[in-house]
Amino acid sequence: MSDSSSIFSSSTSSEDSVVKFKFSETKSTILSKWIITDYLKEQRKAGRLVEVPLATANLVASALESTVSLKSVKKNEVFASNKLQSITLNEAVQAANKLCEQVKNDFGIPGLVVSVSVDGIPAYQKGFGYADIENHIPCKSNTVMRIASISKSITMAVVAKLFQEGNLSFDKPVQDYVPEFPEKHFNGEKAEITLRHLLSHLSGIRHYEKVTALVETSVETPSTVSVPDSSENKTQDAKLKNEYGNQEFLLNSYFDSVSKSLALFKDDELFYKPGMKYHYTTHGWTLVSAVVENVVKISFPTYMKTFFHEMGLKNTYLDENKPIIYNRAKYYIRNASGRLENAPHVDNSYKWAGGGFLSTCDDLVKFGNAMLYSYQNSNGFLHRDTVKMIWTPVPNTNHASDKDGKYGMGWGVILSQNNYAFCKSNQFYVSHSGGAAGASSVLLILPRTDEAVTGDKPVRGIVVSMIANLQNVGLHRTALEIAKVFESVTD
Repeated sequence: MSDSSSIFSSSTSSEDSVVKFKFSETKSTILSKWIITDYLKEQRKAGRLVEVPLATANLVASALESTVSLKSVKKNEVFASNKLQSITLNEAVQAANKLCEQVKNDFGIPGLVVSVSVDGIPAYQKGFGYADIENHIPCKSNTVMRIASISKSITMAVVAKLFQEGNLSFDKPVQDYVPEFPEKHFNGEKAEITLRHLLSHLSGIRHYEKVTALVETSVETPSTVSVPDSSENKTQDAKLKNEYGNQEFLLNSYFDSVSKSLALFKDDELFYKPGMKYHYTTHGWTLVSAVVENVVKISFPTYMKTFFHEMGLKNTYLDENKPIIYNRAKYYIRNASGRLENAPHVDNSYKWAGGGFLSTCDDLVKFGNAMLYSYQNSNGFLHRDTVKMIWTPVPNTNHASDKDGKYGMGWGVILSQNNYAFCKSNQFYVSHSGGAAGASSVLLILPRTDEAVTGDKPVRGIVVSMIANLQNVGLHRTALEIAKVFESVTD
């Protein structure tokens, strides 16, 4: 990357002292559009005018997929002005449409639904393609799909509530709550697993793979935090080859209790010593659900149905096969030749907490705003300190898929500072994505502030949800780009 004297080019208008930045599509100096966007925001915060030709430099509005390059301006050539260029809501909507159409076309997604809120207010809801191809039923905002591992984030809200009410501890041995779960050993020594370990994927409990040699390639890591743009497809390909080929992932047997689900893995050896290494595990969240059951003295499925009702999540359900669930989509996969097929029939009753819920994008955004409200206000469903705790990166949760990504409790966390020449950008957001048989999903929350909110807007931030009825689709990058698009909208 070139130094700060050769990044931007500008010209000034004598009429109003406007600095006009010009962007070229050449590849001499390659920068992400979000680097540029962050630079523009820094200038706006400093009260400097940044005016850009709408066609090329209203970057978030045009939603350029390719990178762009800029040429030469010195820092002292950026002049102060009281005029600012911003994007409108309509421009943001058009940008989001382009981003969604692109990811749909890139992956060949049959049906995709997207929902966005800005400062707690619905700003964008749209369906693309078909919920049911054979019957030509289009995707709409009320289309119900598998949300896969976003189920972990919803379960985390229940666990956090029990914690703040003093009903459970994160640091007691899990056997204090689930006596039937056997004590574990690692390398001949007793290994104590706590709820804190389980919530942050530090328990050492296996995922779907049963052999440690498969650990490095069998990943559901995209279901935790962000995946870098350059490696997202590669990681998703690995996930497809290993996870889809795993018969446990495709279980088609009904489990009528959490206790029976525990039998799938409770006697297996640990892959790692608890607390020492991040290892993503959906089975670990089945053990979390057993803890919840033993604390509330109600079956986990019943308790979650009550929670959905109390939170106003009217279109969120257990992924049960027998009940009639209106607006439920059909699910699809692509075979080795790329041909679209119906996804295999599965039963997700063995992993309610870790990947067994259905929902709509609108319900997911509503849940995301409940979390954001609790993060920024004192009278939310959860206490502010509780949300800050679960959204704090946990030590030892680094993983290869993202150098900036760590895991909190039930949420992936991005907390980093980027330096681009003389421009600094702080980035914080939380997210969870997921992959299920025939489905992919993401929920992303981008707070504008971590301070208490006052005034007429109860929350300050962007919430984005996306669900697709195709397996092996990376949606995280698109969700982040959409969030940044709407973050740039001004009133």
